[in-house]
Amino acid sequence: MGILKSTPDAGALPGLDGGVAAQLRAACGEDSVQLRSIDRLAVAHDASHYLLVPQAVVTPRTANDVASVFTVAGRAGIPVTLRSGGTSLSGQAVGAGLLVDVRRHFRRVEVLDGGSRVRAGSGATIRQINARLAPHGRALGPDPASEIACTMGGVIANNSSGMACGTGNTSYQTIESMTLVLASGTVIDTGAADALEVLSQKEPSLVEGLVNLRRKIQDSPDFRAEIARQFSMKNTMGYSINAFTDFDSPVDILTHLIVGSEGTLGFVSDVVLRTVDVQPFAATGLAVFPRIADATDALPALINSGARTVELLDAAALKVAQQLPQAEASLRNLLIGEHTALLIEYQGASPEETTERISAAEKLLSSLSLSAPVELTTDPARRRAYGPSAKGSTPLLPEPAHRAPPRCSRTLWSQCQS
Repeated sequence: MGILKSTPDAGALPGLDGGVAAQLRAACGEDSVQLRSIDRLAVAHDASHYLLVPQAVVTPRTANDVASVFTVAGRAGIPVTLRSGGTSLSGQAVGAGLLVDVRRHFRRVEVLDGGSRVRAGSGATIRQINARLAPHGRALGPDPASEIACTMGGVIANNSSGMACGTGNTSYQTIESMTLVLASGTVIDTGAADALEVLSQKEPSLVEGLVNLRRKIQDSPDFRAEIARQFSMKNTMGYSINAFTDFDSPVDILTHLIVGSEGTLGFVSDVVLRTVDVQPFAATGLAVFPRIADATDALPALINSGARTVELLDAAALKVAQQLPQAEASLRNLLIGEHTALLIEYQGASPEETTERISAAEKLLSSLSLSAPVELTTDPARRRAYGPSAKGSTPLLPEPAHRAPPRCSRTLWSQCQS
């Protein structure tokens, strides 16, 4: 109700030019263009605090429909915003021009090669994709906390990762190809054998620009060194310009540049990714340190010990966690000053492997300066005590990251390995 009250009277909302609407309906279908105020207001916000009422909502069915929308909008000079899951916390799924709903009709999931790869439409949620992969003991590498609602297109566009994928199983590292719609309306399958030929014919300036940028970067030791430094750590911010040092072909460069481009370079209709093994057994514990420096000093050793995920909770987060009904006694009874905790998880393919990792980790933990006892537990009930068991809620203390990556309002640390 608050949103509606802060919005101009529905009848006064500026709408789309009738001629442009007619062109969109001719291209995408009569029922694919919504102009009613109620339909536009319904998508005027995402998970952020922004409110932008679109001129129209377009629901294309195919990549060619999206290409037509881009063409019509380009001629009319109307900005286009692509919306899928609508889970953005920073307003990426709202816009005052054309809002293109790409969730409804881009939801195909095709398991390939016994689960080692998967083709997924941009509107399929991460949970839906992983549910199809689960019988094969596989999952997507990226595992964002909002996987119940966020979609494949948004994960690629934002380079969403989650806590358990490190630097080796991100969208960038696991992507193979995509069906891409460029702003010009060109549709290209980057996995096709003739992809480079098609791209060169249809977008010669783009290919030339990619080649020239790559040459400029390759010719500069300073550029190469800075890119290597920036992407040697977990880096999901901005364009994946490491594509210019990682790949030679303009098609491969473009495919990987799309990751993290936030819809500015094109629309991903579907994508093919390599999958990862699911580690079905896990142990979780909360290590509390006297100061934040003590916790961060312990991180390298913990990562080297094989910890799958480590999440940092500062004193403010710990004080909130103390109030949770499921908080362990050692945490509830702690008088928090400058304390910092690390929520640690080890994973294994078998109970025996997990037990071995627990034994090694306990030796390391016993050597650290901790403010409270820490126990790595495999008990599901006790592991759930570290956070809400239902994903998709807004947790105060993150749930364990075992295929359920934690979320926290504070600093995150993820395993860094190539």
